[in-house]
Amino acid sequence: MSQIIKRFITRDPRGRPLAVQTERLSDDGQGRLQLRTERSAGWCSGCHRPVADLAELRGICDSCRACGSCVHCLVTCQLCGRKLCGRCRRGFAGPPPLSVCPRCLLRLHERQVMEHRMAFQQQWLERQRMVQQERARIAGLNLAAQRLRIFGQVQAARLAFQRELARAREMNRVRLALWSQRR
Repeated sequence: MSQIIKRFITRDPRGRPLAVQTERLSDDGQGRLQLRTERSAGWCSGCHRPVADLAELRGICDSCRACGSCVHCLVTCQLCGRKLCGRCRRGFAGPPPLSVCPRCLLRLHERQVMEHRMAFQQQWLERQRMVQQERARIAGLNLAAQRLRIFGQVQAARLAFQRELARAREMNRVRLALWSQRR
C-alpha cells in the first residue's frame, strides 16, 4: 500500500497557517486508487467561524489590535470608520441608532449628556420666563384693580360732591327766597 499526500497551506498575511487542505491518494496494491480530501480551517478570532479562504479575512480590529475579522463579523464604526471585531463593537441606541467603537461611544454619551443638560437649562429658562410673565401680569392686574378702585372713589366723591352741591344750591335758593321775603 502506497500513499501520496499533497498539502495546500493557505497562510494569513502574518505567515500563520490559515487553512490546510490535504489530498491523500492511496493505492491498495491491487490497482484500486482511493482519493481522500481533508480540509481544516483556522478560526476567526472575532466571531469564531472557520475561515478557509484568504479572501474572507479582512484584517485585525483597529480598536483592540488583537482580534482578526472576517467577512461575517467585520463591522465599521459609523462615525470614524474603524474596522471593529465583534468584541469591540458597541451599539448606541440614542437618536440615531449606530454601531460604533468604544471611543466614539464615549463621545456620543458625553454629547447626549450635554444635550440633556442643555434641554434641562432651556426648560428652566422657559419656566423662569413664564414666572416673570405671570408676575408682570399679576402686577398689571393689581394696577388695573387699584385704578378701578381709585376711579370708583373719585366717582363716589363726585356723586357725593354733586349731592352736597345740590343741597348747597337748594339751601342758597331757600335763603334767597327767605331773604327776599324779609325785604
